[in-house]
Amino acid sequence: MLKTLKMSTEKLKAKSFQLADASDHPNKVPFKCALFAVDQPSDGSPMGAGGKKIRISSSVCDQYLQTFVGMAFNIDYVNGMTDHDPRFKVAVIENAYRSMDGYAWVDGYVYGKDFPDVIATIRYYNGLVEKYGWTEYQFGASLEMTASVQNAEDDENVLDVIEFCGTGAAILFADSAAFKSTTFAAKNHKSNGNEEVSDLDAKELKEMLDGFKSDISANFEKIIGEVKTEVGSIKTDLESVKAAKEAEDKKTEEEQAAAELKAAKDEAEVLKQELAELKAKGAPPAEPERKTATAAQLLAKFGKTLGDDEGNDHASFCAAVDKMGLDPVQSLTLKLKHKEISAEQ
Repeated sequence: MLKTLKMSTEKLKAKSFQLADASDHPNKVPFKCALFAVDQPSDGSPMGAGGKKIRISSSVCDQYLQTFVGMAFNIDYVNGMTDHDPRFKVAVIENAYRSMDGYAWVDGYVYGKDFPDVIATIRYYNGLVEKYGWTEYQFGASLEMTASVQNAEDDENVLDVIEFCGTGAAILFADSAAFKSTTFAAKNHKSNGNEEVSDLDAKELKEMLDGFKSDISANFEKIIGEVKTEVGSIKTDLESVKAAKEAEDKKTEEEQAAAELKAAKDEAEVLKQELAELKAKGAPPAEPERKTATAAQLLAKFGKTLGDDEGNDHASFCAAVDKMGLDPVQSLTLKLKHKEISAEQ
C-alpha cells in the first residue's frame, strides 16, 4: 500500500473564508473548475501513484473536499501548461462541493490584474474549443494533495483514496491531467447583465497572448542557443581529448622504436668489443706439426725391432713383418702403414 500521508482519525475542519464578491474587485476574476471525477478511476496515473490510476469515492470526497478551500491554483508556462509549477500561484479556491453529475467542483478567483496573460490564455484557448471543437485546447485542472491509499479490490491497476488533504491544483490542458474530463473557465466581468467581452477587450487579450507566445519563443530560442553552445564545447573537448590520445599513442610508438634501436646498438657495441679483444690476442696458435711414426716404432708395438743388417726400405720392413708370425690382418695393416709412411717421406 502506497502512503504519502498518515492522517489523524480526527476529522479535518475546513477554515471558513469570508471573501468579497469577485466581480466587484478589479483583481478578482471568478473561475469555476471541475477538479476531479468521483467514483471512477482517473484516466492517467498522477505523480506518486506508482503508475496506477486513483479513485476517490463520493464518501471520501464529501469528507475531505473542503481541505482544498483556501488553497491556490498554479500554472506552468515553461512547459507549455502541461505540468505543475507550485511556486507560480495565480488563483485562490473559495468554495468546494460535489455536484450530482459526479464531479468535485471548486470555484474562486484568479488575480486578473496581476496575471492578465493567464486570463487571456484561458479565454483564448477555451474559445477555440467552443468555436472550432478543438478539444485538445480545453483547459482543465490537476489536483495536488497528500493522501492515504489502498489497492482496489476490483482492479489491481487502481488505488482507492481512503483519506486526503488538498494542497492545491494546477491549471493545465485537460489532456495532461490525471482526470481528462476536468474543466477550468474564467468568467467574464459582468457588464449590464451581459457575459460578453468587448471588441477592445478581445483585441487586448489577443495582444497579450501574442506577447506571451513571443516570450515563450524567445525563451526556447535562448535555451536552444545555450544547448548548441554546450554541445559545441563538449565537441571541442572531445576533439582535444582525442588529439591528446593520438599524440600519446604516437609518443609511445616512438619511444618503443627508440628503445629497440638502443638495444640493437648496445648489442652491436658488445660484439664490436668482443671482436676487438680477439684481434688483440692475435692469430690462433698453429696446429702442432704432425709427427710421422718410423718403421722401428711400428714394429716396436709388437715387440720387434729391425736389426742392423736389415734395411729400412719397404721390402725389408715387409720381410721383418713376415718373420713376426702375425695374423694376416695385423700383418697387412703394418705393411700398408709403412707404405704410407714411406710415401710421405
